[in-house]
Amino acid sequence: MHVAPQIIFHDVDRSPWVEEYIAERMAHLERFAQDIIRCHVTLTQEQGSQRKGNRDMQTELPAIINEAFGAIETQLKRTVARRRGDAKQHMTVGTEARFAAEQGEE
Repeated sequence: MHVAPQIIFHDVDRSPWVEEYIAERMAHLERFAQDIIRCHVTLTQEQGSQRKGNRDMQTELPAIINEAFGAIETQLKRTVARRRGDAKQHMTVGTEARFAAEQGEE
């Protein structure tokens, strides 16, 4: 990546391990697409109900980050495949008939 990820903390304590973990996940994404030029990550803790209380972010944050970056990875793989032309191309009936006619197989 050309620039380090911009990480915004909102109601979540800033910690070096979170920043390092996000940087590691970004490096993993670069294996699929080297042309990523920027990344913005916002970590926000939603307020829990009074009965449940707030979640323990120290234990749950890695799983939440993994889930988010997993979804990004899936989208990135699809985008890269489409750019390369690897994605499935569905031919319409008219296109198939025209292709058959050009091949002399009417």
